[in-house]
Amino acid sequence: MKLSDVIRGMDGTLLSDGEFRSIAFATEETQSGFLTFLEKAKFLPALNNPGISCVLIKPELADRVPPHIHGVFVCDAPKAALFTIHNALSKDEAYVGPSFPTRIGKNCNISPLAVIPKQNVIIGDDVTIEPFVVIRERTTIGSRVTIRAGAMVGQKGFNFTAREGQPVSVKDTASIEIRDDVELFEHACVECSIFPWEKTIVGEGAKIGCQCTVGHASHLGANVMMAGTSTCCGNCRIGNNVWIGPGAIISNRKVIGDNARVTIGSVVAGNVPAGAEYTGNFAMPHQQFMRNYMLSLRKSGKATAPDKMKEGKECPSRKI
Repeated sequence: MKLSDVIRGMDGTLLSDGEFRSIAFATEETQSGFLTFLEKAKFLPALNNPGISCVLIKPELADRVPPHIHGVFVCDAPKAALFTIHNALSKDEAYVGPSFPTRIGKNCNISPLAVIPKQNVIIGDDVTIEPFVVIRERTTIGSRVTIRAGAMVGQKGFNFTAREGQPVSVKDTASIEIRDDVELFEHACVECSIFPWEKTIVGEGAKIGCQCTVGHASHLGANVMMAGTSTCCGNCRIGNNVWIGPGAIISNRKVIGDNARVTIGSVVAGNVPAGAEYTGNFAMPHQQFMRNYMLSLRKSGKATAPDKMKEGKECPSRKI
C-alpha cells in the first residue's frame, strides 16, 4: 500500500511518499515495513525502529524523521489520522486478509440459539457451544472446546482515539484463537484487538471462569485457570499453568511467568516471575503481603489470638 493513496482527502502535507504492509505502534518489534504515527518529541527515539517505513507526524517534528523512513505525512493530529486510515481499510481484504466460508468440524453440539457468522470462523471437532454464545468473525476454535451459555468470543476491545476532543471508536480487525480443550464458562469474554496481524490467544486446556475477561491481544498459555470475574487486560503474556484467583485484575502489558499464582482480588501492576505467588492491591509476593498485613494489625491492636503467628510461619487458612 502507498502512503499517498491512503491519505488522499486528509488535511496535511505529504512530504515524501512510501509504501507499507501493515499499521502498528512505533515500538512494535514483530512487524516490518509498517505505517505508524508520532505526536510528542519525547517519543522520537521510537522512530529508530527499523521496521517503520512510513510515519504520520506533527509539522514541528518532521525534520527529525530518520532517513530509513521513506513516507512522511505531516498533520495536526497524527494518531487520529492513523486510525482514520485503519478504519477505512478495515473492510479491505488486501489489509485484513481474504474471507472464507465458516467451517465446522465433526461431532459438534452447537445450540441453534448460538450466533456464529457464515464466514471467517473455523470450529474443530467435538466442540460444544451452548445457547446465547456469540462468536465473531476471524475466530479459530480448536477441538474438544466447550463454550458455555452467554460467552462472547471476539468481543470488541475498549479501543478509542480522539478527534477534536471527541472519542472515536477504532475498528477491530484482529483474530482470536481458542486452542484445544479450552472451556469458557458462562458470560466469559475474549476480546478482539485492533490490527489484522494481532491475535488474542487462549492456550490449550485453559479454563476461563464465569464473567472473566481476556483482554485484546493477550496470550494465555496452556492450562491457565482464571477463576470467576477475574480480568486479564490487553496485551498481557500469561505463562503456562498460571492460577488467577477470583476477582483478580492483571493490568495491561504485564507478563506472568509459568506456574505463577495471583490470589483472590489482587491487582497486578507489574510483572510476576515464574513460580511466584502474588497478593494484594497493588500485588506483591504473598509472604511479604502477609507480613505487612500482620504488622499493620499488631500496630492497630486489632490482631486476634489465631492471627498472632510467628514471623515467617505460613497462615493456616486455605490459599485462594
